[in-house]
This record gives sequence, structure tokens and C-alpha cells, in this order.
Amino acid sequence: MKKSFEIPVYNEEVRQAVRSKQNHPSFEAKWADTHLIMVRAHTEDEALAQCQRLHPARLGFVHGEVAEVY
Repeated sequence: MKKSFEIPVYNEEVRQAVRSKQNHPSFEAKWADTHLIMVRAHTEDEALAQCQRLHPARLGFVHGEVAEVY
């Protein structure tokens, strides 16, 4: 049975651009802030893998600790 998980995600490249008062070429400035991404999965590892596919580290996304939501 799948469970609900929350993963905090922000984009470090966007944060750096915002600090420098610039725009990121690909992502809105709101990605400088942490977003709680909700994922349905069987395990924490599966939830993190899903989130990483949608918000990959290679594009500057940083993933926080996975938390199960009850």
C-alpha cells in the first residue's frame, strides 16, 4: 500500500541568482524558496527517487529529509 511522503526541495542555482539580483534562465525565482513536494510511494527511498526524477540535482535542485505524512 502506498503512503504519502513530503520532501522539501529548493533550487540552489536559483537561490544564487536571486542573491545576485538576477533571473535564472530556466526556473522562476520562487524556486529559491523551499517547496514541500508531496509524493505517494511504498517507501521513503521510492519517494525520494520519484522526487529526484521530477526535480533532478543536475539542474540545481536540493532535496531535504523525506518525511511520511499521516
